[in-house]
Amino acid sequence: MPAARPTASPDPITSRRHPLLGRVRAAADGHGDDVLLEGPHLVGEALVARGRVTLVLVAVTAANRPEVASLLAHAAARDVPLHYAGDAAFASASPARTPAGVLALASLSLSTADQLAGGPDPLVTVAIGVQDPGNLGTLMRSSEAAGASGVAVLGASAHPFGWKALRGSMGSALRLPIVREADAGAGVRALQQRGLRLVALSAAAAHGLYEVDLTGPLAVCAGAEGTGLSPEVLALCDTQVRIPMCLPVESLNVGVAASLVLFEAMRQRGSRA
Repeated sequence: MPAARPTASPDPITSRRHPLLGRVRAAADGHGDDVLLEGPHLVGEALVARGRVTLVLVAVTAANRPEVASLLAHAAARDVPLHYAGDAAFASASPARTPAGVLALASLSLSTADQLAGGPDPLVTVAIGVQDPGNLGTLMRSSEAAGASGVAVLGASAHPFGWKALRGSMGSALRLPIVREADAGAGVRALQQRGLRLVALSAAAAHGLYEVDLTGPLAVCAGAEGTGLSPEVLALCDTQVRIPMCLPVESLNVGVAASLVLFEAMRQRGSRA
């Protein structure tokens, strides 16, 4: 049976004022109901993961690249509308400094605390006030790699479905259950009420990472870049851990630090890889 042929809009979009490009720019800025996916890898992941890709926008000069052509055939087989744009028009809609030639709009949904905490032996990553979307993307990617059951994004953190966070997650944010809650205390208590033990990352903790039991239902709490977790959140946590490191280094990137804890939790539980 022949492969489905991509069906494109009759003519490439050339006007930067085209309504579809305005819709893409609005999604990049976090407005409206659309989620923006940037680059062929992430768009390809979205076509096979949860969520619904509502349209794909392609730069005319990118359409014949092998990885892009394969993606377009996949999108066409799923009846996803395809639109082409001239390079200048495409670049005006892409939020990336170096556009990858493919953008998509999708509809994604957040999960609930019950979904994060359900199932046997849950392991949840809790990002509180992590404002850099790249760091948040790293946390989501490491969470999936370490076998976590989901991610809670609390407080003034970046939006987990922002285009930079999605790109940083390399597709993990499309597959993991993710909760978003503006009230960090309420989000932490919700997990605690569902039987999860809360472990906080803190440079001042008395116990090193390799001294702490990380088995059983667990939530690993990582705080804002620079300031870490607030005293209020630390008071709610059951245990605090620090990452042992050689001087003169005193701290690690939040994505790196949380990843170390998650993989130590996976090791203690028995590798799920």
